Amino acid sequence: MTRRPTIKDVARAAGTSTVTVSRVVNTPKLVQAETRARVEAAMRELGYVPNLAARSMRTRLTRSVGFLTPELTSLPNAAVAQACEQALSEAGYGMLVTSSDYRVERELRALELLRQRQVDGLVLYLSDEEDPALAEAVAGLDVPLVVLDRETSVGDRVLSEHRGATAAAVRRLVGLGHRRFALLQPDLAIRPVRERLAAVEATLAEAGLGAGALERIAVPPAALERALLPAERLARPDRPTALLVEGSRLLRAALLALRAAGLAVPQDLSLVAIDAEETASLTTPETTRIARDFSAIGRTAAALLLRRLEKPDLPRREVVLESRLVLGASCAPPP
Repeated sequence: MTRRPTIKDVARAAGTSTVTVSRVVNTPKLVQAETRARVEAAMRELGYVPNLAARSMRTRLTRSVGFLTPELTSLPNAAVAQACEQALSEAGYGMLVTSSDYRVERELRALELLRQRQVDGLVLYLSDEEDPALAEAVAGLDVPLVVLDRETSVGDRVLSEHRGATAAAVRRLVGLGHRRFALLQPDLAIRPVRERLAAVEATLAEAGLGAGALERIAVPPAALERALLPAERLARPDRPTALLVEGSRLLRAALLALRAAGLAVPQDLSLVAIDAEETASLTTPETTRIARDFSAIGRTAAALLLRRLEKPDLPRREVVLESRLVLGASCAPPP
């Protein structure tokens, strides 16, 4: 039987010490790029695979991080996860990804699974901020946490500033003469949904428009994938003249309903999309939208977690990243 290569074999082939090889495996950023490349080439040539289980027993670290998201089919969530994984990988960490499909019971099982895998830290996109069992489970976690855009009492946080860009979009529509609005959102108890709704309501009130100026349409999570907006809801005489839509799937549902109702954007109805950059940029006319840098969110989450893993006793930190209004040609005065 062929003998498995050892760390000493790698050090000999690369012309370095075993300590340097160990650093390349455990803390690659501490090794000069040329030396690291030489060691990695020797590892590949010899077929050397570090014994992660043995290392975990020695250091009590697995060099792995858990990432929990409500869904992976959503482009924003996937983009955040990918950017986070890339940044962690550069620091020598692997990332275990799990999703809950917006079901709290699955989320609780996922958290327990990640704990059993003894991950060194967690990045969490929680699906429900109001569920007591989920809140208790998160509060009881004994590893460093980074929570993404949720209201929690534990962990470092990466938040998005939602109100400013949302208010700017509504002010633009009010300035064009719109007085009847609809807001199409997922029916979720999470910070982004609350912040955007609050921004729309406050901006309409600031403009002197009462509660009757806004119709909120909330779609349950289970229906997001096949969401359909009845065409008659947009074709009635008192229909909204301005529609704000959250997410690519609900934007698709709105566009299909507008087509079925025979309504044109922006001649018959003005449209603003939120967190639907890819879809909104491909429509004709191009849809005005509120956009975020999802890669920046993922990289920031990774940086906060790495900081916390290195120095566990640092004060809790919160980073707020901007949202921005991108103007298209989908907004015009009401008919």
